[in-house]
Amino acid sequence: MKKLLVVRNDKLGDLILILPALQMLKSSIEDIEIDCLLDEKYTDIKLITEYIDNTVLDSEGLVETLDQRNYDFSISFFSTFSISQKIWRSNIKKRYAPATKLAQFFHNKKIKQRRSLSIKPEYEYNNDLARYFLSDNSYKIINSNAPYLLIGNDCINTGERRDIVYIHPFTGGSSKTLSTDDFIELCQKLNKISNCRFVLHCDESDHKKCIELEKKASNLDIHTIKPTRDLVQMFSNINKCDLFIAGSTGPLHVAAALNKKTVGFYPSKTSSTLLRWDTINESKKKLSFGDTSDDKKYIKVNLDEVADLISRNLLNET
Repeated sequence: MKKLLVVRNDKLGDLILILPALQMLKSSIEDIEIDCLLDEKYTDIKLITEYIDNTVLDSEGLVETLDQRNYDFSISFFSTFSISQKIWRSNIKKRYAPATKLAQFFHNKKIKQRRSLSIKPEYEYNNDLARYFLSDNSYKIINSNAPYLLIGNDCINTGERRDIVYIHPFTGGSSKTLSTDDFIELCQKLNKISNCRFVLHCDESDHKKCIELEKKASNLDIHTIKPTRDLVQMFSNINKCDLFIAGSTGPLHVAAALNKKTVGFYPSKTSSTLLRWDTINESKKKLSFGDTSDDKKYIKVNLDEVADLISRNLLNET
């Protein structure tokens, strides 16, 4: 069996966006074991995807750990200078990575991608790197399809067919999103059309803010989810929705990996566009909206147009 180390040790959304590439690798190579070097907050992802066999954490003895596991290859979808150097020191013979930044000098198999230009989705850049690896090692390429996570069917049974719409109103500072007032107004517009049940989704740091938001939207059927630090539980919570609405956040990409219907709001700057951070669910299940203003704090969109497109394309008729 061949052993492959993949590296994506940054944020949750970035990790989710390598899953199509990992599925491609697993599908194309029958006897491959894939270990993933990632942030320790996300180690349990191996429990809910078929495409990660083991997880690896950066530690004081990382070089020795990698050397002992005797990897045939590594693919660094993203890595720091320090980890790239440790991979180089660990005697992995074929080390694949984008030809960017100083860390590229620790890898001997590189392709130019120019990801900062954002001319294609991030997951496609990851797929291109996986295809380069497969071609370089004479494997037949088998492409991937959603969903990419394995969670049981936890849909809420209310006894009636109402759309369960999750709203993730905060981004943790990684990117701007709609204002809370605009999220409420969007929910009100959607409710007039489809009579939805709304759930405010958040992590522990934003829970109090969501409770306040819930109070402001008391005319809606809306409540705030109990946040959790358990990764599998968080994914299971998201799996209960029919539609997930958020800015460009990790939870939005989790919903997409579950092939849920999604609506994403994106800034207009080159590195954060809706093209670059497109989600990995089926195209018929997603809508994306870019910022239409110069507001430095919030994304602005035409809420009437957004609500109309969501209701016509993603919500059940009442």
